[in-house]
Amino acid sequence: MNEVKIMKYETKMLLLAIVIVSCYIATAIVISERNYGLMALFFFSGLALMGYGFKLKRAYMREDE
Repeated sequence: MNEVKIMKYETKMLLLAIVIVSCYIATAIVISERNYGLMALFFFSGLALMGYGFKLKRAYMREDE
């Protein structure tokens, strides 16, 4: 497999992981402020991004076979 393609995939997944963790940290901060609308927004955004990450991983693994 192409080295550049692997690097692009790893970089994309790293950035996605950082954004997901940031969403959950923001959720914790917003819970302490008791703003439940933003809490739901950040929480579900984290879940959606995590699902997108799993979708990317599955597509990458299928492509590798």
